[in-house]
Amino acid sequence: MSIPVIDIFAGPGGLGEGFSSLVENDKRVFNIKLSIEKDENAHQTLELRSFTRQFIKGKLPEKYYELLRETSLDKREEKRVSLFNTYPKQTKIAKNEAWLCELGNPKFPSDLIDSRISKALNQSKNWLLIGGPPCQAYSLVGRSRVGGIDAKDHRVYLYKEYLRIIAKHHPSVFVMENVKGLLSAKVGEEKVFDWILRDLTKPGSVFEEHNSPEYKIYSLTKKPDSFDANGNPLYENNTDYLIKSEQYGVPQKRHRVILLGIRKDLDIQPSVLAKVSKEVTLESIIDDLPIIRSGISKSLISSSIVKGRKKHIYEKVENTDENWTKLTKQFKKEIVSWNGFAENPKTSNQPSSFGAEFIKYNTPSETNPLRAWYKDDKLGGVCNHESRSHLVQDLKRYLFAAIYTEHYHRFPRMQDFAEHQKELLPDHASAESGKFNDRFRVQLPNTAATTVTSHISKDGHYFIHYDPAQCRSFTVREAARVQTFPDNYLFCGSRTAQFHQVGNAVPPYLAKQIGNVVHDIFKQIKSLTKD
Repeated sequence: MSIPVIDIFAGPGGLGEGFSSLVENDKRVFNIKLSIEKDENAHQTLELRSFTRQFIKGKLPEKYYELLRETSLDKREEKRVSLFNTYPKQTKIAKNEAWLCELGNPKFPSDLIDSRISKALNQSKNWLLIGGPPCQAYSLVGRSRVGGIDAKDHRVYLYKEYLRIIAKHHPSVFVMENVKGLLSAKVGEEKVFDWILRDLTKPGSVFEEHNSPEYKIYSLTKKPDSFDANGNPLYENNTDYLIKSEQYGVPQKRHRVILLGIRKDLDIQPSVLAKVSKEVTLESIIDDLPIIRSGISKSLISSSIVKGRKKHIYEKVENTDENWTKLTKQFKKEIVSWNGFAENPKTSNQPSSFGAEFIKYNTPSETNPLRAWYKDDKLGGVCNHESRSHLVQDLKRYLFAAIYTEHYHRFPRMQDFAEHQKELLPDHASAESGKFNDRFRVQLPNTAATTVTSHISKDGHYFIHYDPAQCRSFTVREAARVQTFPDNYLFCGSRTAQFHQVGNAVPPYLAKQIGNVVHDIFKQIKSLTKD
């Protein structure tokens, strides 16, 4: 049984990757028919990943690996075109599946979207809708920046694009993902989550689609406490819809609201996800990647007040191994003398490279707990593993923060910078205000990482590597490992675009587990009805 899937607000394809990874009798259980995404780089990533799914698992062509092993972004694009030209049949399917389209944009009217969905489903009655409407308007960070939910922000209502598709096309099951902040978000005095649940239960009432069925909305972490008079599941708290990823084998404390909707006429109660007995630690899933150093960009040489504002003057620093070694040795000596840390803090071997878009390397290791999930025996290395270049002043902060964390087993807050060496405090008014107390966050090795968000594309301050010798922020591949993307999953576009895609994704390893729950539902559907 191949279950048709429509994936909207798809991002780089985290949900789709998890669902499509389920295989039964050498065939994929879920067949993604259409992926809709508005971002051009994420769309390219989706298209390429769709291409790989046209081959039997483990039987990808050598030309695909040649593409992955390319270190030049320009040449990589040339090889992508060559790969597609070599396999026109698979390419045609991939291009039909991955659609560059912005839901809610008048350029893409509902009739056009409905036509594409209907064509992709090809009259299938039992199918799955997945996706996560854009969540910035609901996120706690986003709300803190603007002082709450802005009722005029169109993103607040993008879930209605998801809802409209449910009302019009009647999926048997849907999986909808969003941020934790959705549970507390309000527009006026009404909780956003309450009206989303109400609308999802009766999607036809919002759009006057009188033939639209009703849905039961389930949690994936807990069985219902009870049912109302209409048979709808009831839960004691809205937090019962929250999935804490680290409890399900994902090496990341990513907490997301995920709703499971089942068409009411099917009368099926789903199972729930099974928790793991032990948290997967960050160190266990990234420590087997190549050891690399940061790049060096500029150094601050002076500051002055110009027209009431502080102006900084930087000088370019030559990004050489010699400069790197000299600077970090000097910084380490200063930091140790300031704070009374161990004279020789534990570090790995001194890195001699700041990485590349591909590095030949034997990874993942036998001890990596997700080795079977990440590994591709034919890859022979690591993609998207090039460090950023940082200001000399930030390198000193990163080194201090990593050594501090190694010594105290927690990352330093702003007051710790002020106490140990005030010159490392950032030069802005909020540095000691408490608002950004965790501005330089070292990711602790012996626990799951904190949530990877799209902000990682702007700077790496919240994702400092725990190894002082590497003195840098995370690479795209390290962030991808935290998000549980397989090592042969290539992110397209610039490094900034790659980071943005990874930060916006749903962890595929979690999606796979949700896929198992959904697969069981469709097995029951098969026994109840014929497609």
